[in-house]
Amino acid sequence: MSQDKFIIKKAHIDWECPGTFSFTTGYGATKAENVLANYVIVLAPVLLYFLVWRDLDWSLTQLVVASVLALDMVGGVVTNALGSMKRFLHTEERVARSWLEKLVGSRVLFPFIHFQIFIVPLCFAVTWWYATFWYGCMMLSILFIHRLPLYLRRPVSFLIIVFSIMIGPEICAPPVGMDWFAPIYMLKLVVSHGVREEPYRPEKGE
Repeated sequence: MSQDKFIIKKAHIDWECPGTFSFTTGYGATKAENVLANYVIVLAPVLLYFLVWRDLDWSLTQLVVASVLALDMVGGVVTNALGSMKRFLHTEERVARSWLEKLVGSRVLFPFIHFQIFIVPLCFAVTWWYATFWYGCMMLSILFIHRLPLYLRRPVSFLIIVFSIMIGPEICAPPVGMDWFAPIYMLKLVVSHGVREEPYRPEKGE
């Protein structure tokens, strides 16, 4: 068995990137991974609408924007956490990459272009400080995480998320109905995309 494909304590780990690249699932996704990344995430805006948004005096434009942002953020968390995507994001395999693959695989450039946070003050009742604060926190967290030893990146990244949930709203109050956005924005980029995880794969027959 190659160095990129092995079993440790019954956990199948495979760093090889077979087939073609998918923006939502990476390389060689299973049916379950495809369903999670492309279909289950639709529940996010649906649940938010029935639990929160329908009681707010929002315009149709605000509902559409919030729904798209929910799909983007929740989908990003799930996509970047998939084993099929993790093995692409953190592989050492040398393969010819398209511009899209290079962008998604970039440790700094991919988070840097996530300006979606600035859509929030454009469409909802919150100041530009909200977007500037969270974008700055995200980028500083990314740069800090990648300077840490590998074994510390996961616990420190989760600590950052905990502080984002506990302290962030006190420093920078979110708009009504969008209190979920900033923590998930941080989770998507700092933890899900930024932290290396072993790409566990299913056993034969699963």
